[in-house]
Amino acid sequence: MNDVAVRGVTIVTPGFRPLIGGVEAHTSALASELIRRGIPVRVLTSRRDVDRTTIVDEDGCQVVTYPAWRVSSMSISPRLLLGAIRRRSAGGVMHVHSYHATTAISMLGRRTPTVFTPHYHGRHGHSPVANLLHGAYYQLAKILLRRCDAIICVSEAESEQLREDFPFVAGRVSVIPNGVATEGIRNAEPFVGQPPTVITVGRLEPYKRFDVVIAAFAAVSAPAQLVVIGAGSQREKLESLVAQLGIGDRVRFEGAVSDDIMHRWLRTAAVSVSVSEREAFGMAPLEAATAGARVVLSDIPAHQEIVNRYLGAVAVLLPDVSPDALAAEITRQLATTTTTQPYIPDWTGVAGVTAELYAAITGHKRTWTAFENRSAQRLCK
Repeated sequence: MNDVAVRGVTIVTPGFRPLIGGVEAHTSALASELIRRGIPVRVLTSRRDVDRTTIVDEDGCQVVTYPAWRVSSMSISPRLLLGAIRRRSAGGVMHVHSYHATTAISMLGRRTPTVFTPHYHGRHGHSPVANLLHGAYYQLAKILLRRCDAIICVSEAESEQLREDFPFVAGRVSVIPNGVATEGIRNAEPFVGQPPTVITVGRLEPYKRFDVVIAAFAAVSAPAQLVVIGAGSQREKLESLVAQLGIGDRVRFEGAVSDDIMHRWLRTAAVSVSVSEREAFGMAPLEAATAGARVVLSDIPAHQEIVNRYLGAVAVLLPDVSPDALAAEITRQLATTTTTQPYIPDWTGVAGVTAELYAAITGHKRTWTAFENRSAQRLCK
């Protein structure tokens, strides 16, 4: 049954499967679950490694992929923007993702019911060049945020940061957390014959501090291995660091992997580590905990929130993420057995609440206030 009495949903996102990252995982899972609910979905996205526009049908979802500029500071795709602006005249709901890309500029087009999920982590980017771009972008962003009907933040920490930087959005912000593919993860088969495994997942970019994780792992005793999953600009530097530390036989760089392989590594891991400097949420730690791993996290607002709401005793927040402190904590967690299963929201519930929001802004169900009170908070303990 179609939850939303509209002509469908267009998801505009800088990245989509098979690319790996928080935004990519979010939009891919959301699209799949909306289609399962009978809601027509079209995805407009971009990639830096393509030179022409492609249109494919993936499990009932039409995915239009446009070329993106080959720059790492920010996802920039003029063709994606033009395609999204044209699509606004087709009706239905448009769901735009990522403040930290140019996709948000598509909201300058014709007025249509619009939801914006910024995946926001402040008025800065992932590099000095990106910081300069974000400084100029801020004034335009104030115009863009006024043009959306609803804003979804994936955590209270993200919501607070967004409202601090853009106070006028307060009445339109709701928190709907990221979900996890709980069934797929728990049913995955671990890789057999692996030594005690520590896993770290995400974009290989400086703010994720994979260099700290690797430096710490050098002090973790063999036969433990570190599995690094993800792609990014820092890979060569991180591989060089591994070689310098002499731990090449215990560190695996898996790159970008399919969901099935990701789930198998999650089920194999005893400990998951993320010492990122900033996050809007923290999807990878939730996925690891779903698989049964212990979790070690940097003590940042987004991580504090997921520990307090979902992970509880299976996770540890580290105020000190120096290599020595991190190595000691990883060693402790490798020797600790998890006896409780944390509560973690799945994508089915997240998609259902998101569909109700679509209905609310198009006037087909309840009022916005009723949505805010009855739906969004169901997934947040």
